[in-house]
Amino acid sequence: MHSNYNNYIMHNKLSKLSKLSFPKTGYLFAIAGVFLYSFSDAIMKYFIPIYGVNQITFLRTICRFLPLLCFSAYAKINPLKTSRVGENILRSVLASIGTYAFLLAYKHSAMVDVIVIGYTTSIFVIPMSVLLLHEKLHRRDALAIAIGFAGVLLAFRPGYGIFQSGIMFAVIGAIIAAMNQVIIKRLSSTDSEVTIIFYHHISLILMSLFFGGGEFIAMDEVDLAYIAVGGIIGTIAQYCMVHAFKLSTSSNVASATYFMLIPATILDFFVYGKIPDMYIVAGLILILTGIIHCAKAKAADPRVPSRTP
Repeated sequence: MHSNYNNYIMHNKLSKLSKLSFPKTGYLFAIAGVFLYSFSDAIMKYFIPIYGVNQITFLRTICRFLPLLCFSAYAKINPLKTSRVGENILRSVLASIGTYAFLLAYKHSAMVDVIVIGYTTSIFVIPMSVLLLHEKLHRRDALAIAIGFAGVLLAFRPGYGIFQSGIMFAVIGAIIAAMNQVIIKRLSSTDSEVTIIFYHHISLILMSLFFGGGEFIAMDEVDLAYIAVGGIIGTIAQYCMVHAFKLSTSSNVASATYFMLIPATILDFFVYGKIPDMYIVAGLILILTGIIHCAKAKAADPRVPSRTP
C-alpha cells in the first residue's frame, strides 16, 4: 500500500514536470535569450563606430564559432550533417543579411529605437507561422503580443522619423528576422541547435571577409577581450532562442521577445547616458503587462501542450 502511494506521488511529480517541459520552458528560454542578446548587442554597438561593421561582425562571429567547434569536437558530432542542407544555407544567408541590417541600424540609431522597430518581427512572424507552419494562435499569445506591440508603438514616440537610415535598416532586419524565425522552427524539428547556428556562423564569416576583409585595423587587447565576451554571450543567447523554438510555437516565442526593451533601456541609460522619456516608460509598463499576462495564462493552463513536430 505504501509503495503504491509513493508511486502515485512520483507519477504526479513527473506529470507536473512534463507540463513545464515544452511551451512554458520554451518561453523561459526565449526570455533568457533576448536578455543575453541585449548585452551582446550593447557591446557590439559600442565598438562599431571604432572598428566598423565588417570587422566587428567577423570578430564577434569568430568568438561565437570557436566554442561551437570545441563543443562539436568534445561531443564527437558533425555540425554540418543535415538532410536539409539547402534550407540551412538559405536560412544562414537570410540571417546574415538580417544581422548586417541590425548592426548598420545600431550604427546610425539609438539602441532602444532599433530594438523597438525590431519588435515588429513578432507581427510578421504570426501570419507566416499560421500559413507556413500551420500553427494555432492561442488567445493568450495574441493578447500578449497585442499588448506588447501597443507598448512598442507608444515607446516609438508618435511623429518620430521612421525614414532615418538607421530605422530603415531596422525595418529590413525585422522582416528578414521573421522569415528566419519561421525557417528555424521548420529546421528545429530535425536539426540540432548546433547545426542551425553553425551554418549561420560560416555564412557571417565569409560575408564579413568578402565585404570588409581588406579594411580591418589593429585592435587593442582590451577591446578584443570585450568583443570576445560579447561573442560568447551571443552564442549562449542564440542557443537559447533556437532551443525555445524547439520547445514552443513561433507565436509563443514572439510574445517573449518584447522583454528585450527592458534591459536595452537600462543599458542605454548606464552606457550611453540616454535617459528614457515618458513614452519609453509608458511603453515599458505595457510590455511588462503583456509579459505578465502571458506568464500567468501559461501557469494556469491545465492542458499539456504537445511539441510541434
